[in-house]
Amino acid sequence: MIDIRPSAPAATLDSPIEHLNACHRRIEARLDTLERAGPHLLSNTAEALTAIRSALRFFDSSGKHHTEDEEASFFPRMAGRLSPDEQLWVEQLENEHARAEALYSELKQHIDNLPDPPIEAAQARYIELAAALCTLYRQHIRNEDARFPSIAARHLSAADLEGISREMKRRRGL
Repeated sequence: MIDIRPSAPAATLDSPIEHLNACHRRIEARLDTLERAGPHLLSNTAEALTAIRSALRFFDSSGKHHTEDEEASFFPRMAGRLSPDEQLWVEQLENEHARAEALYSELKQHIDNLPDPPIEAAQARYIELAAALCTLYRQHIRNEDARFPSIAARHLSAADLEGISREMKRRRGL
């Protein structure tokens, strides 16, 4: 059986920086699911597709919100306060978001167009796309985890964080 349960700590939207870090753990759990499901596409198609589609639903909701939180709430508030090196780093993160979104769209389209029953070539392409997305996302997460909390804490005030928290809740309909 392919495990699709989330395996990450919860963090409230009242602590936006901690929430982003906790969301990284949830993203990593879904990346693991995408990778583990690929080898089962031919032998256990229904279960593999259930796991894959569950992970995709997460990326379409929570994953999308996570990126919006960064690009619409965090990055604009920090922009005028960052050193040139930090500003380049944020631009790199935004470029990685765009590349991840393009890979994700291709992966999702591939799943939507998967032949029934799947064939080896379709399974191989899925595994290739999932691996590329996972590699990019994991590196992106490591990069963010290494620098983002300290940069955000240094450049954002309590009022900024309260505003970000409100925006995050609004995005989620809370």
